[in-house]
Amino acid sequence: MFRLKSKEAKNVVQEVKHMVDEVKQAVQEVKPVVPPVKPAVLEGMTLEQVRGELLQLMAGENANHYRMGQLYNYVVEKQLAQQAGYKDAPSYFRQKLADLSPASLNTYGAVAKSFSEPVAVRFGVTCLYLLLIYKEAAGLKVNHEEPGGTVIEVPGQNGEVTNKLFSACSVDEMRKALQLKRKPTSSKPVPAEDVALADQYRTALKGQFSQGSVVQVLVRNEKGSSVLDFKSIPVAEVGTLIMALMDHVPPGSELRRVEKAPPSA
Repeated sequence: MFRLKSKEAKNVVQEVKHMVDEVKQAVQEVKPVVPPVKPAVLEGMTLEQVRGELLQLMAGENANHYRMGQLYNYVVEKQLAQQAGYKDAPSYFRQKLADLSPASLNTYGAVAKSFSEPVAVRFGVTCLYLLLIYKEAAGLKVNHEEPGGTVIEVPGQNGEVTNKLFSACSVDEMRKALQLKRKPTSSKPVPAEDVALADQYRTALKGQFSQGSVVQVLVRNEKGSSVLDFKSIPVAEVGTLIMALMDHVPPGSELRRVEKAPPSA
């Protein structure tokens, strides 16, 4: 049997310790490799490149929201919150994820239950959620695989209603369309002659008010009658409104003064 002398053994141990110390030092000096982070803005980007980057970020956001909806639906279906001692899933998330409202999770969940992830990324979670509500309000049938062909009645600024495909509708237009459907007495289009008359009034008021005033003239259908709304009239300039309208009242229009009722005895 080969045996080391005492002095040799001591030297071997010291050498091993020295090697271990060198390894430890080398490990400490090794820095984790962090992949370079791509800056959001690159010098010289074109407008179309910026649009492309924004579309990618939006797609990522919609995909994340969709998957959050899937997770929320899983918690609801399996009753995981109740099993953990909470009243329900919204109660659990209010306590454990205070920065994420149950209303948002409910929105994501409804979309995840009704549409596929590619559809959610393509059309947007918010738009699809509004489509689900619009579908119920309007009594429509929606192709959940290809919802883009659904016809939406979108009201314009002048009260006119235009048919647009869902694929061409913005979130704001979907909200306006839904609001229109929730007011069935005002859902019929305004007659063309009334829209033209409203345009005349609008033209008459243009430039009549002080700088900075944004006066609006809107026409809508209320229980079968066309109604004009004048908005943002400065109190000090109501007289200007009256005079401008008086000069453009169409022939044959009925003008009458409402008499005040005598004070009761």
